[in-house]
Amino acid sequence: MPFREFTNRLPNLKHLQYLIALYKYQHFNKAAQGCFVSQSTLSSAIVKLEQQLECNLIEREHKSFMFTSQGESVVKMAKQLLLGANELVDYAKQQGSPNSGSMRIGCIPTIAPFLLTDLIQHCQINLPSIDLFLREDTTENIMLMLSQGEIDVAILALPVAPHNFSVEILGTDDFYIAGDKKLITSFQQNHDYQNLPKQSVFLLNQEHCLTEHAVSACKLADPSRIHPFSASSLATLVQMTSFHQGITFLPKMAVDKGLGKAEGLVIEKMDGEVYREIGLLWRPASMRISMFSKLANIITDLLSKQS
Repeated sequence: MPFREFTNRLPNLKHLQYLIALYKYQHFNKAAQGCFVSQSTLSSAIVKLEQQLECNLIEREHKSFMFTSQGESVVKMAKQLLLGANELVDYAKQQGSPNSGSMRIGCIPTIAPFLLTDLIQHCQINLPSIDLFLREDTTENIMLMLSQGEIDVAILALPVAPHNFSVEILGTDDFYIAGDKKLITSFQQNHDYQNLPKQSVFLLNQEHCLTEHAVSACKLADPSRIHPFSASSLATLVQMTSFHQGITFLPKMAVDKGLGKAEGLVIEKMDGEVYREIGLLWRPASMRISMFSKLANIITDLLSKQS
């Protein structure tokens, strides 16, 4: 087969981007706006893509449409193809200077405020040619962004839901009990939550993995001890715990940064090994593993200094 004939069968990457946008928005005009092109440009690109692939990607009916099963499969493969293309471009740009370029880091809210400032400072010293771009979001959203190539690495608390990412454990982060002195003393004597008043334990809402990790690590099985209010941030959590004279659980990295002290909470390390693991995740096909390894070493060093 002549080379030109073969290349003519290959889809345009831009057209694949249009297809992915159409699948995301499920609306031609919104997809076109998201790609900064006209609706006619996007529509004709989808038609050309169908002709090249010799299959129907969408079923059209008047002003509505739906993706075919083949179309959904092509969207999934197109996402992986574009990820690979972006990885190739990044890799090529870094040749001769592997410690340069940019890195997009995703991090969860129960880690980001207490780690990223120190991380930026250390990266400025150890990786001065790397531009860091930071995103803070929930574990679920961070993992989705990582899978779709919106970020390069993720800093998360483990364990997380099943996935196909590569993982390096960076260190541990102990849990501390914080709140009313009498309640803490009562609990620390026998570690029995049944001795605590009902609704005296305050937690973050379920979107934050810290709640799941704390409940599991601290073996908090009786829901009647948990207050129905669920905080959306650690700052709100300590405020509510202080106001209601209850107790809560805080990660060591937050305690080290002074969280809870201004609110007058008594903060004590929990007996035994009660902690969460901090991990770095990246896509296995990434060509920047050496860079991620250097980042992991920096974070591991920071966590070890906090312990």
